[in-house]
Amino acid sequence: MKKTGLTILMAALICTVSFANDSHNADKQKATFMAKQDFQSDFPNIKTVQWRRDQQYSEAIFTKDGTLMHAFYDWDGQLAGTTHDVRYSDLPESARKTIAKQYKDYTIERTIVYNDREENLNDLFPLVPYESNINYFVSLKRNDQREPLILQVKPDGEVSFFEMMK
Repeated sequence: MKKTGLTILMAALICTVSFANDSHNADKQKATFMAKQDFQSDFPNIKTVQWRRDQQYSEAIFTKDGTLMHAFYDWDGQLAGTTHDVRYSDLPESARKTIAKQYKDYTIERTIVYNDREENLNDLFPLVPYESNINYFVSLKRNDQREPLILQVKPDGEVSFFEMMK
């Protein structure tokens, strides 16, 4: 289950701006009917949405208020959580200081925020301890590394290693 959630996070981290250019090749037929219905309730003013599906989640990719977002729905059509890019400067200052000190040889590639729907027990990352429904994920890369690493940042500024992207 963690692997599925991790795959979703990785997809969100490496998703390109191609969606905004309408060149995203998502298969609209794969999303569940319930996910599409609940999406309309959760995001009533969104007219353009593209869908992807993996073994566990339907993923809606859309733009809201100028921000490219990803919403993940379980088989029952319940919203599990959303992700979107944020500025690195949006992280708590203590987290930025920790990252600058411990990962000084790394370049920040991308920062996303994951908003977990706490009332949905089928979380994207059920094995990741969440003290808050908001968590940040930062991808970092060093010149001598082929794959970036992912850090998890809690709202209180605590930084922890999450995963190496493969």
